[in-house]
Amino acid sequence: MKETIKDCLLEIQDLILAIKDTVKKYELENEFIGSIAVGFIDPDSATVEDNEPMVNMSLLSMVDVEDEDELDDLLSYVVEIYRAEVEEEKKKDTSSIDYWINLSQRDGDVN
Repeated sequence: MKETIKDCLLEIQDLILAIKDTVKKYELENEFIGSIAVGFIDPDSATVEDNEPMVNMSLLSMVDVEDEDELDDLLSYVVEIYRAEVEEEKKKDTSSIDYWINLSQRDGDVN
């Protein structure tokens, strides 16, 4: 692992611990739910196994939920937000025909 990645992960770990300490400071542990996953991909480690691309990752995570159902709800929310962000990005993609169609439908003129 590169030294810069290691240093960055250690700093991120400190931030995650600071989040947990903040929740504890306000005595909100019973109300708090959270999931954090961060990491770095090592493109130099890319290989193919059983026709599937594989790559090494340096990961750090924290999950703070009461049970699997709560985790499922939280992850479902994350998926919804991701999909909404992808749709917003598509609207800005000038290489997409949808961009030009939407632009022309705003006021009937692309200019």
